[in-house]
Amino acid sequence: MIVFHWIKSPARSFKAFVSSRVGEIQSLTDPSQWKHIPGTMNAADDVSRGVTVDKLAEVWKHGPSFLYTDESEWPVDEPEADQRAVDSEQRKSPAVFSVHETSEVLECKKFSKWRKLLRVTAYVMRFVNILKSRIHKGSLPDEKTTLTTTELERAEMYWIKVAQERIKPHFKKGDFKVLTPFIDEEGVIRVGGRVGNMDISYEAKHPVLLPYDHGISLLITRYMHESGHHGVAATTARTRKRFWILKGHRLAKSVKHRCVVCRAAACQAEIQQMASLPSIRVAPFTPPFHFTSCDYFGPYHVKVSRNKKAKHYGVIFTCLNTRAVHLELAVDCSTQEFLQVLRRFFAIRGHPKVIMSDNGTQFVGAKRELREMVTGWDDVQLRDFCAEIGVEWQFTTPLAPHQNGCAEALVKSCKFALHKAVGSQCLTPFELYTCLVEIANLVNQRPIGRIPNDPDDGSYVSPNDMLLGRASRSVPQGPFRETENPRHRVEFVQHIVDSFWRRWSRDVLPLLVPSKKWNTERRNVRVGDVVMTAEANAVRGKWTIARVIQVYPGADGRVRNVQLKTAVGIYRRPVTKIAVIYPTEGYDESV
Repeated sequence: MIVFHWIKSPARSFKAFVSSRVGEIQSLTDPSQWKHIPGTMNAADDVSRGVTVDKLAEVWKHGPSFLYTDESEWPVDEPEADQRAVDSEQRKSPAVFSVHETSEVLECKKFSKWRKLLRVTAYVMRFVNILKSRIHKGSLPDEKTTLTTTELERAEMYWIKVAQERIKPHFKKGDFKVLTPFIDEEGVIRVGGRVGNMDISYEAKHPVLLPYDHGISLLITRYMHESGHHGVAATTARTRKRFWILKGHRLAKSVKHRCVVCRAAACQAEIQQMASLPSIRVAPFTPPFHFTSCDYFGPYHVKVSRNKKAKHYGVIFTCLNTRAVHLELAVDCSTQEFLQVLRRFFAIRGHPKVIMSDNGTQFVGAKRELREMVTGWDDVQLRDFCAEIGVEWQFTTPLAPHQNGCAEALVKSCKFALHKAVGSQCLTPFELYTCLVEIANLVNQRPIGRIPNDPDDGSYVSPNDMLLGRASRSVPQGPFRETENPRHRVEFVQHIVDSFWRRWSRDVLPLLVPSKKWNTERRNVRVGDVVMTAEANAVRGKWTIARVIQVYPGADGRVRNVQLKTAVGIYRRPVTKIAVIYPTEGYDESV
């Protein structure tokens, strides 16, 4: 049956071996002469079935019985072969091209400008008119002339009618009764309204009604917005002078939000949900200044001789847990001078485990004095000095003072107290140092937790409770228990320490739980985002454009620090100092 189907089919459709033999059969015989009979009537099949010699001789001598009848009475059999077996020898020809049917010649979603869509449509319509003129042998339009106003209006009318096909069913149902729409002489749906007697143009009184979800609605709104980059209300009002787009205010808001020019002019810095406090910030039962943060502040003018003045700086060290303060005086901001300050701090307070500070470039400020402070700062030498004595140094991200907020907040308190105490007087270096030490003790008397309002709660918790065993610097008056057993004194000191941490857990720790700002989770900044960097001395809207080349997600997966590449170098910045003007994934242009 397979060969029978091959003979009935064109020989060139098979592979070489089958094609040559089928072709030879078809050239010697007519394929219509080939017929198929059932296997029970085929004498050629008797040999394979094992019939007797007498029966085989009878059939082979005389043939089947139907041969003695008229040809019209011969059995007709339409064989059904396995199609896969028949097609197994078919020649496989690769497809040269494929045909796709499109409903629209022009797709408005492929255009980003409304005027460009109209001009392309006008040229296509001119080309169609030229072809029709050649067929009907009419006058051909001039192909070299620029587009006329009539051609652009005709292109615009074409797209209006295409867009209104979506709202015609709703118009027939009467869904837009509030706008009192009607169909004009050109078959365009327009808004009726109540200003028909107003002395303005016809298009302003009866604007064209357009759907919200069509591509030309987005192009028209974007065209109106880019004319002056106005706000949402102004863009909507300008659009409705000719086109009444359903949900037009929402569309204008979306267009303005995606406008790169408006985002660059606004320069709204990114924010991210506040991270959890680091482990070194919530570590009770640790010695004072075990985890320390430091920062510079100043400068302050001091009198070094009768007619000579110099600038000295204050250095603040604060414990991240007890919030105790230690103030030192620095002659300048060089690395060697800061190492001397560290040695004095280590001699008094001991070696901390971790020291956190701003990056060296954090000292660069708007004033000339602060710009000179960073001269000679060597963070590698500072790390090596601390590594030798077992101290780990951690630098925060440049231009991110909130990451070292423990020191920054207390700098304000110390500077305020120093200004109240000194005023405009010029002190000698040792007089200034004396003031700094007394101010540190004064700041350490402040309450660091909940202020008790019940007499049973006892006194408030202050850093001096850990440093001195009492809140104030005045000497306690007793009575004291006299004993020669040193264990009683050790137990007394340990009782003071335990009492401090119990009150710390009761009054201070609950205040660290709430997040008073940055409570909303935002989109993470991603690699490839185009951003503008916030610079202290740059005018808003004139910030440097950069691209994000690396992100640093935190333990919770949220990105708060990134690495940027500008035209002049590579920098690391917090997300609070950048403004994304175009995300790497772009915007979804579908309305």
